[in-house]
Amino acid sequence: MNKRLLLVWLLFVPPLWAQEMLSDRLKGLRVYGSGDAGLPVAGLQSRPVTIEFDVVEATPPDLRVRVLHCDRDWNTTQNNFINDNVQNRSKEPLHYEMAPAGVQFYRYHYSVSVPGIAGIDRFAQSGNYVFEITDNSESTVLGRGRFFVAEDLLGASMKVSNRLLPSEISPYNQVNRIEIEFVVPQRKDEQPEIFYPINFKTVDVYRNRQLSTPWRIDVDDNNPNTFVEGMGTMKLKFIVDNVSPGSSYRRIDVTSVDVYPEGQLLNARRGPDVSRFQLPAKTDHHGTSVVTVGSRYADFVSYRFELLTESRQYESVYVVGDFNGWIVSPSSLMTYDLDLGRYIWQANFRRGAYDYQYVVGPNDWVSLEGNDWRTKNVFTAFIYYHDSRYGGFDRILGSVQILSPGGDHATTD
Repeated sequence: MNKRLLLVWLLFVPPLWAQEMLSDRLKGLRVYGSGDAGLPVAGLQSRPVTIEFDVVEATPPDLRVRVLHCDRDWNTTQNNFINDNVQNRSKEPLHYEMAPAGVQFYRYHYSVSVPGIAGIDRFAQSGNYVFEITDNSESTVLGRGRFFVAEDLLGASMKVSNRLLPSEISPYNQVNRIEIEFVVPQRKDEQPEIFYPINFKTVDVYRNRQLSTPWRIDVDDNNPNTFVEGMGTMKLKFIVDNVSPGSSYRRIDVTSVDVYPEGQLLNARRGPDVSRFQLPAKTDHHGTSVVTVGSRYADFVSYRFELLTESRQYESVYVVGDFNGWIVSPSSLMTYDLDLGRYIWQANFRRGAYDYQYVVGPNDWVSLEGNDWRTKNVFTAFIYYHDSRYGGFDRILGSVQILSPGGDHATTD
């Protein structure tokens, strides 16, 4: 892959989990919010995120949830004032519902809103958070995932423009430029805190629901594709350039039982997928999924992804989608079948509709899927502030979300 585009994809790659099931007792773990692309962003006291999962057990287990504040790099904040061992954990067993009659592969469904349950009715601080699903003793973690808690103190704005990169050939020459601008709040009666511009050092930008692959803009980095303007003033602008727009996601819809019957290994009725490298982008659902609920068909299915190629062109190819948290990991690695002449990978997920894509390892989203300005992405930026209280911790004082412009031409030089 082109080295420059590889660089802007790898500005900052944290540990490779966005949601993770650590026990076979859990199935179908998902976390989402109410904003565009369902990105899990909560408020301090309202605007909760929803954590959903299914449980495979004969009797309902006593499960709990705890949340841990993290720094901007997703390391747990080592501060008892921020991560109080008594607070930020559910005080009662999580509420569950019985699976609909006729469902075979799970017995109980859990849906948890945070904030919004006893013990986690509000957050004392904003920032990055990790949730953990545990047993009653909290000695065993069954699943975990990420979400954000953002304040609204900055009134930030974001601009995404199309830029032509003359040093590259098509389609690698089509890139986005992203600008995030805000004014540092001044002390007022209704806002007694004092904020220092020097403590605004980092902005992370996420595309759709890809929580494991943000672009980082940092005052102290040496990346030639990132810039910070206005340092030392009250008006700051964080910029990342040469961002690959990628391509629209593929979509699989196994909702229909007539088309995709129960009790079978499913695959695409239209035949195996092929490369879309030179094909134009289409409309997608920004990485979201819609699962079947409330009927005997709200069950898990086995589905085989197939990618047809002339030969084993790539050493490793991965399948990513909302069914695995958009994570490139060994568990989503495809195998190449010489007889069939295709890459294959089998997954189990709740019947429904999902966006997905193929990624060439370790992080090439272009070689198989293409790169096109016409791709419309939901970009979300989080503005971090390093608060010096309690020994220091990272807050998110503002977040902003925008849909990229699409189109087939440059909108800026």
